Amino acid sequence: MATLQQISDFMAESFPQSKVSIEAVDAFSATVRHHIGLEELRPGGTVAGPVLMAVADAALYVAIFGRLGIVPLAVTTS
Repeated sequence: MATLQQISDFMAESFPQSKVSIEAVDAFSATVRHHIGLEELRPGGTVAGPVLMAVADAALYVAIFGRLGIVPLAVTTS
């Protein structure tokens, strides 16, 4: 299992463009946060679907790291 700091460092280095921050991670769960900017909103103030999917993708990636350790291609290849 990787620590929150190790995973945060890896994510920052590998995905410097990401706005996702890691709040908590353990072997069974992960909590991430993404601060929404105006450019990510649709009319009516709803968050755009691609933003929601990107956050979900990052959360799953972090959760897998919390369980397996940092395996960079764990969810990007078969």
